[in-house]
Amino acid sequence: MGFLSKLLDMPSFNGATNALLVELALLEFTEAQRTQLKSRVIDLYRTHRASDGSMEVTSVEINQIPRFFQLNLVAIAMKDLGYKPPLKREKWKNVHDPFDPNHADERALSAVARRLKWQHGIEIWIREEPISFDSW
Repeated sequence: MGFLSKLLDMPSFNGATNALLVELALLEFTEAQRTQLKSRVIDLYRTHRASDGSMEVTSVEINQIPRFFQLNLVAIAMKDLGYKPPLKREKWKNVHDPFDPNHADERALSAVARRLKWQHGIEIWIREEPISFDSW
């Protein structure tokens, strides 16, 4: 059991889990939640990327990063703000650096997607296009 526990706590599985859960949650946000999350995402981005531009400039920068990393930023923001994952019995995973390329491991993403389908009967995948935070 110790080996499996360590395997499921690897950065690639943590990032993949958070990204897939946020992808599912994106459809359910209210306007007020989007505004709150956007503000927190901008703060997190500034913390992790040393951006000191205006909110608009930072928003443009965030729009240009790959969706997978955007999703992990949103997951951290959701966890910070006390939002629960969209699936019962799921928890936000610890992701220290949302821009760590280890999180974007395709095999981990596929394994987590299979686990979520098996446990919850739901198919989730990461869309190609980056999130446009300007439209939030």
